[in-house]
Amino acid sequence: MAMKPSLVFLHGGPGFQDYLEPHFRQLSDSFDCTFYHQQRGSDLTIDDLVAELSLKVAQSMPILVGHSWGGVLATEFAARHEDKISGLVLMSTGICNKQWHKYRSDLNELGLADAPMHQIVLVDKDPITSGAFLEDMGATFSEKTFDSLHEKYLKQFDLTEALRGFSLRVLSISGEKDLRFSPKIAKQIERLNPLIKTHFIADAGHFPFLQEKNREEIHHILRDAFANP
Repeated sequence: MAMKPSLVFLHGGPGFQDYLEPHFRQLSDSFDCTFYHQQRGSDLTIDDLVAELSLKVAQSMPILVGHSWGGVLATEFAARHEDKISGLVLMSTGICNKQWHKYRSDLNELGLADAPMHQIVLVDKDPITSGAFLEDMGATFSEKTFDSLHEKYLKQFDLTEALRGFSLRVLSISGEKDLRFSPKIAKQIERLNPLIKTHFIADAGHFPFLQEKNREEIHHILRDAFANP
């Protein structure tokens, strides 16, 4: 029996614990899936997380699937170790600090600067349980981890040139109504490299996998791209 392709899922943050497994464990019928909590701490660096991820990929040549910050970590890993992975999936991901911080001014223009988080990252069609999803996710947040990586990495990172040079398949998946990283950013990513393909998820925000139909669409995209090449 042929071995299943491997997917390694990288949750967002930095500073949260994994929240992707409940939404993607169904893919275990087609892939060998790995979900884990990224290490946390008050003196954490991007080098620490890349080293941790190196242990997770081992010899499996996986596809890295990163959501938000997880997509940044996946891209940084690929920039250093492209030969250790076979594909890259970026969901709701910015690729430079200007994109990560521009949304602050966008929120001001939309009158959402003081809005609760669920009004910014969710859409009306997300299930009613999404509020609980954000609450549960927020309860795992480590401010010290975020502050450390923000100061040492996010304030100046830029992965634009790395994406230009990749020779592996890259999928960019974006919610059409994502305010955090708008579809404009996904289009910018797609234009960097002909190997990058963008998929827009209708009626989806920053967490495009919360609605069942959207989650199934993302599952189909992943299977079509990597399980049935």
